[in-house]
This record gives sequence, C-alpha cells and structure tokens, in this order.
Amino acid sequence: MTMDNIKESKEYKLAKEWEMAVNSFSFNPKRFAAAIPDMHPTLQQSLYRLFKECIIVMADETRHYDDRNRASHEEAKCLMEYLKTNGKPVSYTHSEPTRPY
Repeated sequence: MTMDNIKESKEYKLAKEWEMAVNSFSFNPKRFAAAIPDMHPTLQQSLYRLFKECIIVMADETRHYDDRNRASHEEAKCLMEYLKTNGKPVSYTHSEPTRPY
C-alpha cells in the first residue's frame, strides 16, 4: 500500500503505540480480546475491519518473511482463502467502500 505521509497519520501513530504495547511479556492478548464485548457494537465492527485489513497485509506474498513471522504469514494466507470463499462484507457506518475479497 502506497500512501503519502503515512507516518503522519493517526493510524500509523496508533500502530506504533500498539507495537510498543505488545513488545512486552506482560501483554496478554486474551485480556485485550476480553475487552471487546465492552466496546460499542459499531466500534466492534470497526475493530473487525481493522483485523481483516491486518490479515490482508500479513498474507501478502510481496512482503519479507523470516522464521520469526512465517507462521503468522502462512495462517493469514489460509484465513484469506477462507474469506475469499466464505467472507461477508462488513458494513461501514460512513462512506468508505466495502473491500471485496
């Protein structure tokens, strides 16, 4: 994905904050996931769209992979195959288009 000034975007800054948070042995993914039901349902939809976009990036064959991230890349490819066959569009609450799979 090519985007002008991505490093100035709120999305990039959030991704870097998240990177620092999970770069700790005390970060517990299950506790993070347990907080999702406390989110507003519309925000749960937005979070799921974010996860799907992350899967697309992680499944991309043009990126560099090594033994540290190969397993997640391979699983992301399997998830993409499933989504291409069985996935459903997740509606937006604003004017952005739904991404086809």
